[in-house]
Amino acid sequence: MKLKVGVIGTGNMGLRHVQTYASIDDVELVSVSEVNEELGKKVAKNYKAKFYSSYEDMIKSEKLDIVSICTPTKFHFEVARFALRSKVNVLLEKPICQDYKEAEALLFEAKRNKVKLLVGHIERFNPAVIKVKEMIDSGEIGDVIAIIVRRVGGFPSQITDSDIAVDLSIHDIDIINFLLEELPKEIYVNKKKNHITHREDSVEFFLKYKRSSAYLQANWITPVKIRKLNITGMNGYLEMDFISQEIDFYKSNYKKFKRKYEKFSDYVLEFSDPDKINIKVARKEPLKEEILYFIDSVKNKKPINSRFAADALKIALTS
Repeated sequence: MKLKVGVIGTGNMGLRHVQTYASIDDVELVSVSEVNEELGKKVAKNYKAKFYSSYEDMIKSEKLDIVSICTPTKFHFEVARFALRSKVNVLLEKPICQDYKEAEALLFEAKRNKVKLLVGHIERFNPAVIKVKEMIDSGEIGDVIAIIVRRVGGFPSQITDSDIAVDLSIHDIDIINFLLEELPKEIYVNKKKNHITHREDSVEFFLKYKRSSAYLQANWITPVKIRKLNITGMNGYLEMDFISQEIDFYKSNYKKFKRKYEKFSDYVLEFSDPDKINIKVARKEPLKEEILYFIDSVKNKKPINSRFAADALKIALTS
């Protein structure tokens, strides 16, 4: 039997959810809800789904197994709480909420009502990120010394209720936590209002972990779109592009020998040219991979814990 799905919010990201569900055989896109009736009715008609102007009416009327919530961030808490209390499994676009206490409340509601809540940190399903995680876990990169991430580009007109850290940097905060499998011990942040006055449009984070450090840069100022991650490890240096899903690994070639100085001796490294290795990954659409993962989790009753989303939000909110 196909799982019945509804989508709340049919803007840019919501439409992508609608299109993805419509392409998957294991589910039936039953309904959409949108406050902009003209837009919502158009999407519903194009994908042969029922239209609701009220998400409450949609959830009460349709026996949904899954609902994707793609509203502006300021509505995430109230919409997700209503769906969870209605015992519907929820795929909630990131960030989980605007407020950390509300994020904790949603995690509690999911547990109390015995339904699944997955927060859509989409980069976790990027094949390149998954491959880098495998390389770290296998020891191929060696102990991670430092990570640098740049996520910059022009101003997104559709984002009206989140600052740069909560909307953009939160991706990379979560990915670094995911790669290192830990939370930072120390957090330093520099947020600035540049072109706009009511919220920050540039930010830099410096995160200190047990044995690693990370520098994150994000802004809505740079005229070119850049989405890149670099890792320095004991065994080499890695460059990854989130968009192209390309990975280059520069494997270190060095000799280690002991050198005696006047009053002490120490080890010295003598480097030769590194071996450049282009790591191939099968390109996939992260959103579809995320949705397929959620469908499988619901269908086969696999556990989901979105604690990571609350952790990333807490760091992003650091001032």
